[in-house]
Amino acid sequence: MYSLVSAPVLGFDLTRLEGGPATADILLTLLAQTRAGVEGLARHAAPQTPALALARSHALRAATEKPSVRDLAGPSAVSLLQRAPIGTLAALLHCLRTDILVPDRDDATVDTPPADAPEDAVAMVTDAVCATYLRESLTDTDRRVLAAAWLSARRHLAKTTVDLGPATQPVHRLLDRVRSAHPAEVRALGASAERMRAGQVSWSAAMHSAAWGVHLAGRVRAAAAAQLMLVRAVDTAGISVDDRASGVWNVLSGAAQALMVRDLVDSESAQELLIPALTAFGPDWLADA
Repeated sequence: MYSLVSAPVLGFDLTRLEGGPATADILLTLLAQTRAGVEGLARHAAPQTPALALARSHALRAATEKPSVRDLAGPSAVSLLQRAPIGTLAALLHCLRTDILVPDRDDATVDTPPADAPEDAVAMVTDAVCATYLRESLTDTDRRVLAAAWLSARRHLAKTTVDLGPATQPVHRLLDRVRSAHPAEVRALGASAERMRAGQVSWSAAMHSAAWGVHLAGRVRAAAAAQLMLVRAVDTAGISVDDRASGVWNVLSGAAQALMVRDLVDSESAQELLIPALTAFGPDWLADA
């Protein structure tokens, strides 16, 4: 269910979870790393201790008990749907191992298949993601034990960010606009989401077109980074979970995705994804972009 190509779906889940922004921060840090940086994480792996083994067992149980959208039914479904993720922790950890921690996976210049990340590095990052993704289901002690090695290791990582390519300036302008959104603009985003739902088929087709553009242009990691940055920006803005779940995330996520491939997709798809945000925020943030 989760992949870097489908990062808007991952972002939608993270923006509705208590520990979502912290999870996004971990993933962003890893997306910016080179193969050497990922391999270097293994040197800081946590030793196997009874406390770590216990925290991992608690995380496994919490992940098993955490409902996803597919598990919801009956009267309780409506109240739980706002925060229930579409994907699962297992799907996120698979994406982590096979996509995020393999920075050269889609490098066409490499003749041999890229090697898997070191198991010690995978285990460390898995623990950290469990600590954040399952934040509301774990004790403070379990979260500290799971995250300790990662918090120590990240101090040794290179201070780099993901290159967003030609979309760098417009994406950051959108993020700045989101972070500073005032209540009237949040209401306008909600109104845009209402109008957008009336043409849901067109919006979905435009997102599909943009996703293909991201893939074909080799901008998968960059576009995923833009979605994860948006998770943090929405959290900084204090937009309510109700609004995020009701369509505001889709408005903003669609705009970010369109900006990543505005030079490649057809103008109709780009407009379909950008107009809801432009209607809410006005055109100034996109000027000269």
